Amino acid sequence: MGKGQLCLLFLVLFLILASLALMLTGIVTDYWYRVDASGSSNTTVKERFTYHFGMWRKCYTYSIPPEIPIDRRAGRCVYTYQDLFPRTMATFSASDERYLHLERSWIACLIAGAAIQVFAILTLICGLWPADCKSVKRSSLYLSASILCLFGAMCGITSGIIFIAMRDMDGTSRNIYPANTTHQYGWSFMLSWIGTGLCVIQGFFFLCLLKMDYNDINESGKYNTFM
Repeated sequence: MGKGQLCLLFLVLFLILASLALMLTGIVTDYWYRVDASGSSNTTVKERFTYHFGMWRKCYTYSIPPEIPIDRRAGRCVYTYQDLFPRTMATFSASDERYLHLERSWIACLIAGAAIQVFAILTLICGLWPADCKSVKRSSLYLSASILCLFGAMCGITSGIIFIAMRDMDGTSRNIYPANTTHQYGWSFMLSWIGTGLCVIQGFFFLCLLKMDYNDINESGKYNTFM
């Protein structure tokens, strides 16, 4: 393996770790979306519609609505993951059920994208680790890692598109925001998109490594392995 190929391999490993860290940060933080009604003259509206939320919690700026059960509260935040698995769906309309499935898909796709990044790392470790793993052809490893990274990127893109569609539904067909309310995407949402973009770059880097490896094969006439 030449120095250029080795440097590119370490670069793509760094990108995988960075992408995984960004995705995990997006998963665990509560700043995907911000709603602000602080300009409203109605105190109730101001308290109920000034918050930010993520996959698992909604955090209010002023006070939590009194009807929220105590066991779902954590400071000024409310746990929302229980809403993903309602006890009964008998009272749900068809549109509410579709919205629930979209919310589940938003979360599941990003988690799947992060999990695929872990599998990509394990794939590389299997090829590089000088222990019990069998001798692996570099071309096969690069191709597998490229497919994993691109599939992870597809999951991240799907998650982001679903989230955007849900927010559009909130402001149009569902119309849940009162007048004089502003809403915008937060930094957790941005981090997830950056992590997804890195997934795409990783996939293309692995394809470049695959091309470089085939060039080595053409020159030497032998398949190259890591062992």
